[in-house]
Amino acid sequence: MCGRISQYRDPHLYARQLGLADPLMLFDEADRRPGYNLAPGTHPLAIYPDQTLHAIHWGYCPDWAREQHLPQTINARAETAPHTRYFKDLWKTGRVLVPADGWFEWRMEAAPVTSHGDNAAQADATVRQPYFVHLKSDAPMYLAALSSVRGTEPQTEGMGLVIVTATADKGLIDVHGRRPLVFAPEAARRWLDPALQFDELEQLARSACLPAARFRWHRVSPEVDRTLNDEPGLIEALH
Repeated sequence: MCGRISQYRDPHLYARQLGLADPLMLFDEADRRPGYNLAPGTHPLAIYPDQTLHAIHWGYCPDWAREQHLPQTINARAETAPHTRYFKDLWKTGRVLVPADGWFEWRMEAAPVTSHGDNAAQADATVRQPYFVHLKSDAPMYLAALSSVRGTEPQTEGMGLVIVTATADKGLIDVHGRRPLVFAPEAARRWLDPALQFDELEQLARSACLPAARFRWHRVSPEVDRTLNDEPGLIEALH
């Protein structure tokens, strides 16, 4: 799954890396600060097919779902999104990209042994250890996403974006068997193409996700667990 990302570089770099000829920043750049620990409910930048960049609420619940008191969702499965009531319209006309510098995963590991306490109990203890996943090249990546927000319309309750996920590759750390659908720039531009046919889109989602061999990951501080924490040290490797 994908429930926490980093997006800390200059937005112009994301646009330039993607090859946008005339990007337009439709958010307050003066108020924008680097995001090292962006969680659902925050407003990461999203790139639209018209080369505009917007700050969009992470989370989505269509009107009919809100009327039924269904929960907000933050991810959409690439395999089922084209056919589900939640996402099928967004799959056709709401495709956007979320530029990112990495994302976080957690897995249960043996707790570090200390010099105090019951050794037997410590041997059985586990902790939820966070990892930061990023490209080996340290370049930005582009996460496939779907957005119900159109242009500069006000973002009302329930409107927002979801990040598309795919089945995790063997060799890529993910305890859920899921990972973000991550594109390199060329495939990312195709994802944005509103003229892309349905079968071409499904093929893109199925085959263009960057493979596990392109990534590396390292253990990071559990301070990332608190969504209010947001500083550069959260992505640094533990020694």
